[in-house]
Amino acid sequence: MVIIGIVLALTVGGFAWLYSTSKSPAANNSTSANGRTNTSSTPRAQATVPANAPAGASPVYAIGQPTATVTIEEFADFQCPSCASAHPTMKEIQGAYAGNKNVRFIFRHLPLSIHDKSMDAAASVEAAGMQGQPKFWAMMDQLMANQQSWANAPNYKEIWRGYAEKIGLNVQQWENDASGMGTRGRIELDMARANAIGVRSTPTVYINNKQIPFADVNVSALRQLIDAEIASASQPAPAATTAPATGSNRPAAPANTTNTAPAKDASGEPSKQ
Repeated sequence: MVIIGIVLALTVGGFAWLYSTSKSPAANNSTSANGRTNTSSTPRAQATVPANAPAGASPVYAIGQPTATVTIEEFADFQCPSCASAHPTMKEIQGAYAGNKNVRFIFRHLPLSIHDKSMDAAASVEAAGMQGQPKFWAMMDQLMANQQSWANAPNYKEIWRGYAEKIGLNVQQWENDASGMGTRGRIELDMARANAIGVRSTPTVYINNKQIPFADVNVSALRQLIDAEIASASQPAPAATTAPATGSNRPAAPANTTNTAPAKDASGEPSKQ
């Protein structure tokens, strides 16, 4: 009976300890660190893009200068409901930094196999871009804003034709380009980049090659992350330090104490010491 009592006591005590640790802050923090639940109010980047990752389609469809210090890269699927939901957020961010030389936006195609019209949708946007980059963004806006109208429609290509007419495309050229190998090739290059860097869902957003959790794809968090990157890039580089001289605390005298003229470089201008 004594042995049974001891076993029961140990069992009850073990269950109590497990219950208490599952409720403790340490347990909750470990879940957050694993990326499954992020309860922190501070947005955080996750995985980074490897330096040897494929570049994707080039030239790229982008808003902003290649010399920008902050690059936002979005991978999206036009038939993805979450992408359509996030599109107004990305548009607002683009508007907030419009004309800012420090910020650049890049779009990448990632049509998912679970969406039966996603590849055709990407091709239709690529084909629109062949008539000028503004048409690329205009066609994207049409597909994202009206996704529910065409995603399950059997006549979806007729609906897209209406969008092409609305934004002023040469419709015949657009239809020919949408079925061309060049258009599909560009999409596949973007998909190869996504696969190489481990993108498995849409939308996926990177800021300066660092993946942003989907929970942080909102205006407030994205602005906080972008502004932090701009501020970091604008900070001056730390000054180089010189090791102290050994053997004496007093610097050595110049080799030629009679020559007080500043040294000059090959151009005859004083050199900076």
